[in-house]
Amino acid sequence: MGKYLPVIVTAECGSLTRAAQTLGYTQPSLGYIISNLEEELGAKIFFRSQRGMTLTDVGAQMLQTMRKIEAMETELLEQAQAGQGGLLRLGIFPSVAAQWMPAILAAFREEFPETSIKLEHQRYYLDGEMGVKEHRLDCAFFTGKCPPGLEAFPLYEDRYYLVVSQDSELADLKEVSVEDVAGKYPFIPTNESFDDGSTIREIYQKLSKFSIFDGEPQENQMAVALAEHGLGVTILPGLTLHDLVTSRQVKTIPLKEDFRRYISLLCPKEGERTVATSAFLRLTQQEVARWEQERKIL
Repeated sequence: MGKYLPVIVTAECGSLTRAAQTLGYTQPSLGYIISNLEEELGAKIFFRSQRGMTLTDVGAQMLQTMRKIEAMETELLEQAQAGQGGLLRLGIFPSVAAQWMPAILAAFREEFPETSIKLEHQRYYLDGEMGVKEHRLDCAFFTGKCPPGLEAFPLYEDRYYLVVSQDSELADLKEVSVEDVAGKYPFIPTNESFDDGSTIREIYQKLSKFSIFDGEPQENQMAVALAEHGLGVTILPGLTLHDLVTSRQVKTIPLKEDFRRYISLLCPKEGERTVATSAFLRLTQQEVARWEQERKIL
């Protein structure tokens, strides 16, 4: 699927819901793609209303060019397809890169020493879905419900924790509810707080109202450091926290709500996967299972 096909189909359908069904996306995913394209191009492509999606004047002009680009890109991909067997393109996010990728890549290199590996770091969870659907990635680590047309292979259930200073009055609690925190302690938002694909985005948005940082997201390491110095509390998944808290004077407290993100490897369906992609899936499942047996999270 080309970069501009979502815009073309949405224009033809006149509805985000119908276009999402046609393309096999969820409606939030399709809206995410179009918003990113509008930001990238610096122009508003659609008017959005209760009646549907209507092209702006500039959007109507760009649509014709997008159709030409889509046709040329399809031809180009067909020409390049024969040469893709020697390259494996992976979508990863930081916690996976730190905890799992070294062992997985070492095992993969033993089986495919001649295959080049391209790692693409995903800023947002939905980036992996977009990459695999648009054939820019061969597979990607992913959280959430498997989108139509792809397969998601479960790997790990990653629990969320509240991070507080060791001197906090919360530090000795065995677990804590979000309601116990909201409005009572400053919240330190992270990039995950603004990620449409986050399992608990609504919770993050609720807590972000009580931030002293005016809603600006902090990198995970910075957020933990700020919590350590009593400047607020934050919430992050255990896999992310694994290497961030060892040298910090903080406590990680399980949430009573037991929120989790469900990490999987997102791949094309079986008949559409390359040999290298299928091998990477197998090795990932093996190495993550071994990793989970050998160490504990928090």
